[in-house]
Amino acid sequence: MLADRSPITIAAIGIAVTAVLVVVAVGVGNVWVSPTDTLAVLADHLLPGHIDTSPVADPIVWNIRMPRVMTAAAVGAALGLAGVGIQGLHRNPVADPYLVGLSSIAMVGVLVGALVGWESAGPVAGVIGGAFVGSVGSWVVARVAAGTSGDPSRFILAGIGLGSAIAGLVAGTAVALNDPRVPDLPFWFVGSLAGATWGTALWVLIAAAVGLAATVPLGPGLDMMSLGAAAAGHLGVDVRRLGVVVMASLGLAAGGAVGAAGAVGFVGLAAGHGARYLAGEHHRRTLVAGFFVGAIAVVLADALGRVIGGRFEIPIGLVTAVIGGPFLVWLIVSGRTAE
Repeated sequence: MLADRSPITIAAIGIAVTAVLVVVAVGVGNVWVSPTDTLAVLADHLLPGHIDTSPVADPIVWNIRMPRVMTAAAVGAALGLAGVGIQGLHRNPVADPYLVGLSSIAMVGVLVGALVGWESAGPVAGVIGGAFVGSVGSWVVARVAAGTSGDPSRFILAGIGLGSAIAGLVAGTAVALNDPRVPDLPFWFVGSLAGATWGTALWVLIAAAVGLAATVPLGPGLDMMSLGAAAAGHLGVDVRRLGVVVMASLGLAAGGAVGAAGAVGFVGLAAGHGARYLAGEHHRRTLVAGFFVGAIAVVLADALGRVIGGRFEIPIGLVTAVIGGPFLVWLIVSGRTAE
């Protein structure tokens, strides 16, 4: 489908599809807003001059739904990119920031960022804290991977154990502190976009874009890693440097996503497989495809949650778990974890 396309062409297609879905998704909810009204509101706020808009649609679109949907797209892009990169680097088809413990490590930064920087940066403080700790703490995931000798099942089990322990400690600390600056308990375990702002959307997108810019040039090295670390090293790949740069970049992206939306699982897992299906195995294409597949997946999942929930929000992590959990089971049962 996209295997013969350049990364730039894939990005252009991804931007177009994501933009259309964002406009449609913004209208979904307890109060329906047509795509025409949504575009009118966006044009009024973003273009010079004045455009007549619906007095009902304007605050709903600009102040509530558009920041939420843009944050969803940025979170999905970050997690999709991280899923593709981790799967390629560790030759593990079931790797995902959530399953390998990277998301939980970033939670530490989210908690510290909220406590330290809330007065000056608001919700953005958690995004920045999560991105920083996710990037620096990515070496923990790398060490876990090295200790499991490349066995996909052992890697995932170790990651789930590590992630559960850290997530429990962070959530328990948040409950004990009972601080209004700290997100509520569901945020830590099932994720939420309820606190999304234009600022969180921007900063997550920056983290995801930095991760994409840093990893795409390393695509050929990731391609060679499919032969194994030893073989890649013999072919001239600096395996250690590749691992450090890729994991730090992916940790930055995934950590920013956790800071904005909490623990949203299985997006990277599904996006990785979807990206390879669409763009093939060459990582320069697959990383770009994963970026947009993840964005589209989370935008759709958020819209689905609002449709099903009606007046009540269904946390985004519950939607992705209901869809992604069975997908993981299918991968394991079908034997695809040995690919």
